[in-house]
Amino acid sequence: MIKTQDCIFIKESIPPSIEQNSILNILTNNVTAYTHGFHKYPGKFIPQVPRWAIDKYLIGQNEKLILDPFCGSGTTLVEGILMGHKVIGIDIDPLSALISKVKTTPVDINSLNAVCDWLKKDIKQKKRGGFKPECETIEHWFTNDAINKLSLIRTLINQITNEFGKNPKIRDIQDLLIICFSSIIRRVSNADNESQKTYVSHTKIKIPEETINLFLNQLDLFKERISIFSQKINYKLKSTIICSSSAEGLVEKLKGGKIDLAITSPPYIKAMDYIYNQMAELFWIGDLFELQTQTKQNNKKKQYIGTKHFRKKDYEDYNPFDITIGIKTLDKKLRDVYVKDKKNGHKHSFLTFKYFKEMENHFAEMARCLSPNTHYILVIGNSFVSDIFFYTADFLTEIAEHNGFKITNKWGYSIKNRYMRFDRKGRGGIIEIDWVLDFLKL
Repeated sequence: MIKTQDCIFIKESIPPSIEQNSILNILTNNVTAYTHGFHKYPGKFIPQVPRWAIDKYLIGQNEKLILDPFCGSGTTLVEGILMGHKVIGIDIDPLSALISKVKTTPVDINSLNAVCDWLKKDIKQKKRGGFKPECETIEHWFTNDAINKLSLIRTLINQITNEFGKNPKIRDIQDLLIICFSSIIRRVSNADNESQKTYVSHTKIKIPEETINLFLNQLDLFKERISIFSQKINYKLKSTIICSSSAEGLVEKLKGGKIDLAITSPPYIKAMDYIYNQMAELFWIGDLFELQTQTKQNNKKKQYIGTKHFRKKDYEDYNPFDITIGIKTLDKKLRDVYVKDKKNGHKHSFLTFKYFKEMENHFAEMARCLSPNTHYILVIGNSFVSDIFFYTADFLTEIAEHNGFKITNKWGYSIKNRYMRFDRKGRGGIIEIDWVLDFLKL
């Protein structure tokens, strides 16, 4: 470790003991090994963080149960299985849940090779597919060449179970190939690759990558990575992925399983609109999740913690002077947003209030399903709302302590090489530090 005035530089591995309020600068390029790099994903945290937590609290133990209640693309789950443990992931976003499932599920290599050989052969032999997205403006988002080739690939993936059987090992391979297919869609579309929003720029014209060659290259990468992963892990270890909210009914969802360690990174205030971010992908695979139309997508958005999507009538009776969280500093911040932002203060104050109330529900649920002396590692960044700074990490700490947890340490790390680095024009800001909160269930 090299300590400077501002932060501590470390290479690869995070040390087990970290001084309170330290800021780490983690020097590593090792963030896409095994299945970690299967699919780009906004807000993904680095695998070194769950690896640190597992090393610290489960060292020398095997086949313990690790929970990630906001599992996203499955970083914690992959690390847990690689380190010899069973994992449970929960996420309300169905594409995220499928990515996590694929990244943590070993496959039969002989069957995978047979399916991929068949797929490659038919891609080269056939000219068109029968799959058509339910999108009237599809030609805005994709060239005709990309539409024809994506249709062919999706049609062939749909036919895998007819060709090879409907047994679980073939369905696992089919899911793997759906995520492989999804991973190229943004790149072959007309939409900007690096924006939070899915949009076609008319000032910076994009030249999409060629679809078939990109898919075949990605297929080879997936085959290589899943083969290494499948050989590395213990097949007896199970990953369970639940597509649901973690703010209600956790005990029932976990079916009484004893959690030995929890590690997660929840949404931030004014959370990323994952469905909007994944819109290009959902044009082509949204039917698998009942998200193939704009109406279905908009209804789903309302269920996400931190969402900005609700109707005016949902907050017309909200007033932060009358309806409070019960944390003095936080309630003052909510009133400041309400008063100072003349245009959107009412809405922004409400969505921030709603975020903290939903996280309070989440901590209450976690307290119900974690045994005493179980650690819960939570990674979160602070945020701006209407140009007002919210110490989200500190507010969540106080909420957690009101719900049966004790904070044992807090440290941060600087965020680098983020996917979809964007400026939220003062309404959210680029988050530079993620804070690692180490809670103990009392």
